[in-house]
Amino acid sequence: MADEILVQVAYAIGVAKPVGLYVNTYGTAKVKMTDGEIAKKIEKIFDMRPYFIEERFKLRTPIYSETASYGHMGRESKIVEKIFNKGKKNEKKVKVELFPWEKLDHTEAIKKAFKLN
Repeated sequence: MADEILVQVAYAIGVAKPVGLYVNTYGTAKVKMTDGEIAKKIEKIFDMRPYFIEERFKLRTPIYSETASYGHMGRESKIVEKIFNKGKKNEKKVKVELFPWEKLDHTEAIKKAFKLN
């Protein structure tokens, strides 16, 4: 929809729905819409309430040691198995998705909303 885009989301304490969603395409939009109109469409595609962001990006899973090394953007989303308390009686194996924010699972919804097909 644009060559470059900045999306800013503003929240207020105790309010789940964002109080503002700001989009700036720096004049590179490829659709005949204002940045404000693009922001309204983005609000319809993505649930920006904190709970749903946490769920979509699996932020309560043990992903942070990998995220802390070599940056957290531009990485491959993949599922790995982690072992906790290895070799102990309470050993636990957990499958964890790393970098889920890198997935392109909303591409079709964006194309459809902005008539880019």
